[in-house]
Amino acid sequence: MIVTDTRIAADIDALRASHPDTRALYREVCGLLFFRYGITPTANKLYQYVRKGSMSTPAEVLGQFWSDLRERTRVRIDHPDLPEALRERAGDLVLELWGMARQEASDALASRAREVDAERAAFDARLSGLQSELAAERDHRARLERELADSRAHAEELAREVATAQGRLASMTEMLRDQSDDTQRMRSALAAAQIDVARAVGEANALRVQLAIASSRASRKPLGGVPGVPDPGQESLGLDPQHDA
Repeated sequence: MIVTDTRIAADIDALRASHPDTRALYREVCGLLFFRYGITPTANKLYQYVRKGSMSTPAEVLGQFWSDLRERTRVRIDHPDLPEALRERAGDLVLELWGMARQEASDALASRAREVDAERAAFDARLSGLQSELAAERDHRARLERELADSRAHAEELAREVATAQGRLASMTEMLRDQSDDTQRMRSALAAAQIDVARAVGEANALRVQLAIASSRASRKPLGGVPGVPDPGQESLGLDPQHDA
């Protein structure tokens, strides 16, 4: 069977080159199958071998083939040398064969049509499923794109906030640095002022002591008009006891 199919396919390929017309090619394939290989042609077989046109084309060509075959057979049967009974019997057999072939072709076409309808229904169902999956995938992709856009916008907002915070931190750092410098200067000035105050307090205390000593000496009066002995401290303070007396 495999060898026969291979040979049939090779013969049909040869017919394709010489019969580019689809209907003519189907007609030649009908004759090839019936006369050369003894295979009763059907619309389904013709379409499987030729694979051109629609399913209605091989069915129409096959009907015409059987009609032409009947006419040719009837001419031979009407030959005057054949007995009448034989001509009638031969004609009935041919008509019966033709009717059986047409019925087989019709059944095969109907079967193939049902197969095609089932395949088309399955294809439509699969196509509908794929379209639904594609629509769902598009919705999912659109949702992801929206989420990505929101994430990018949020990231940009965070980046702006971080930049603002960094700017504020830099300003505060500079202010703290300036305050630290001012604090250091104030501490230095305060230390110097404390030293000056301590020196002034020391000088004031020394002056009070000298004044107290001078006041104590000045309050001492000489006896009987005898001038008192001058206190060495008076010279350093520049005091005149007589003037005070």
